[in-house]
Amino acid sequence: MKVCVTGASGQTGSIVTRKLVERSKGFVAVVRSEHSKAKLLKGTPGLKPGDVLVCSSFCKDELVHAFQGCEQLVILTSAMPKLALSSLPGVIFSKLMGRKGVRPSFYFAEGQSPKEVDWLMQREQIDAAVAAGVKHVVLISSMGGTQPDHFLNTMGDGKILLWKRKAEVYLKESGMKYTIVHPGGLLPHPGPVKESSAGGLRELRVGVDDEFLESEERTIPREDLAEVTIQCLTTPEAVNTSWDLVSRKEGVGVTFTSLSKLLGAAESLQCDYSRPALPV
Repeated sequence: MKVCVTGASGQTGSIVTRKLVERSKGFVAVVRSEHSKAKLLKGTPGLKPGDVLVCSSFCKDELVHAFQGCEQLVILTSAMPKLALSSLPGVIFSKLMGRKGVRPSFYFAEGQSPKEVDWLMQREQIDAAVAAGVKHVVLISSMGGTQPDHFLNTMGDGKILLWKRKAEVYLKESGMKYTIVHPGGLLPHPGPVKESSAGGLRELRVGVDDEFLESEERTIPREDLAEVTIQCLTTPEAVNTSWDLVSRKEGVGVTFTSLSKLLGAAESLQCDYSRPALPV
């Protein structure tokens, strides 16, 4: 069963690609530039140039060609905020003065806003998947979609979680089989508190509707997310489900091995999409 992975050169996408190579699965990795293709090939032993396609525009027609012959699609594309360096002096000064709550500013590059990447571009991917005859789409989104005031929505005033959620609803209504995963904070992360990001060492937890947001355990290593993503492709229990995913601390609980077992123990695998109101 051939798989297509978009966002294949990203931090999580490159791990998913590596795992597909290691498991000798038939796949095609889609990136947006020749630079990204070269980077992915260099960092992924065993990956062949013919397995990587460059789709610079990510329009429907271009993507239909890329998706031909694929029965499954993994969507890992996401807008990426950039730090506004000009905001750092004010943050540093505020810390020196003992002021709390002052954060740096962020922005999105031209043409790379959450509306464009997480909504319009994902909509193009979903439409192309339908046209190409793809049967099952695994969409890796983000936890926090029920909270319009979440910090991630304020970054560059991009409302990134809301645009992601809009794409999720569009996928659910597309008629294709779907699996929507909302991972917690991805490790490693750039914050001052460093936490081990090794995969295969943690117990994973599944929930719905951001129930883990206030928990101390609300992160997950990218390696573990990539493993779950791969297992979504072959786990019947994952079809037509949407859920949140986090990990416990290393050494706590039972280390994750089987997505089927993890989902089988979940109380619910259906997020409530009746809230919040989404942008137009």
